[in-house]
Amino acid sequence: MKFLILSVSAGGGHGHAAEALKDYINLKIPESEIKIIDTLKYINPIIDKVVIGSYLKTLKVTPSLYGKLYNYSEGDYGITNTISAKFNEIMTYKLIPLIDEFSPNILICTHPFTTEMVSIMKSKYNLNIPVMSIITDYYPHGSWLHSYIDAYVVSNKDMVEDMVSKGIPKNTIHDLGIPVNPSFMDKYKKDDTLKELNLNPSKFTILVMGGSLGMGKITDVYHELNKVNKDIQIIVITGKNEKLYNELSILEQSSIKPTKIIGFTDKVNKYMQACDLLLTKPGGLTITEALICGIPLGIFSPIPGQEEKNAEFLLNHNLAINLSDTSKCQEIIESLLQFEDKLAAMKSNCSKFSKPDSGDRIVELIKYLIKNKSISSLKNFDKDYEKDNNIKTFFKSVEEYFMKTAIKIFANN
Repeated sequence: MKFLILSVSAGGGHGHAAEALKDYINLKIPESEIKIIDTLKYINPIIDKVVIGSYLKTLKVTPSLYGKLYNYSEGDYGITNTISAKFNEIMTYKLIPLIDEFSPNILICTHPFTTEMVSIMKSKYNLNIPVMSIITDYYPHGSWLHSYIDAYVVSNKDMVEDMVSKGIPKNTIHDLGIPVNPSFMDKYKKDDTLKELNLNPSKFTILVMGGSLGMGKITDVYHELNKVNKDIQIIVITGKNEKLYNELSILEQSSIKPTKIIGFTDKVNKYMQACDLLLTKPGGLTITEALICGIPLGIFSPIPGQEEKNAEFLLNHNLAINLSDTSKCQEIIESLLQFEDKLAAMKSNCSKFSKPDSGDRIVELIKYLIKNKSISSLKNFDKDYEKDNNIKTFFKSVEEYFMKTAIKIFANN
């Protein structure tokens, strides 16, 4: 069987979900042929640099602007959604040869852009391949929701009725969870891990993270943790943020709390299993991993928009404490450690929302979709596009625009 997974490298979660699913397919359906496409980069590297570069820069420099755009595009406000739909419709043109040549048995999307692109292809052209979309957050923003998607995989049951109210058929929504890499299920002994880090297995251990990019007010949180009047020790994972790693390495030398600073690592599960509390920005994949490890969360620096919605989910279900005001971090952590029942309740709640078998269950759904859907190629796709004499010219103008924009961005950096 052939599987085509369409993702976009905006942050780590979308790509990680795609890679995790690939691993599960290989385990459950041997001799599969699987392609993961970083879709914007495949369509045009310049467009990818501009779109993703602008996205990341907006998050770092003016996150409130991103939040406004996120909320604005959620409603039926016309222009934002129209621009997005038109952009994605144009981009689908470059995917035609790929799909036609590879002839996958199913298309799987792990990003809202690709979900919309595939919806457009199914609605306007001769594409009869089953399509699955895996929503990698804990809230169904409207950018994910489109017609002609055969199956939506969601992280929690709260999303089901929300999506139904927005017009998605209930029988297409499956509460199976976000897949994480099979190796994440490997078990590690807490005492052994802490000893490896020269930390004390008997002390309350707090892990601090900011996703794969090491984003958020991690330094502020670290300063606050050093003020906590309890016997704690700290592990900080800085991801790919070298500046943060160097800064914290200097602060660690004068810290009154035992601390271990770790850069990018593929053993996040090992360190989660060694800790009693995780302080992090609430990315969808990080939440999923924490729930599997049974670790209560403290959430700070949510990205305005999707991560704020993720935070609402966690707080509503008593899975986390709110550390958005990092100046109160010391006070809130001390209170939590004083009332151990609250921490125990949060830990217990993790098991209610954890879905460690997500990958296996998604593969079973994939098998069902392939078995019950007829397959046809995109033979008429190019012909239908040729009916619009301006499409290729328009696409070239879009590429030229992004090329000029990229030159300006790089010139200013």
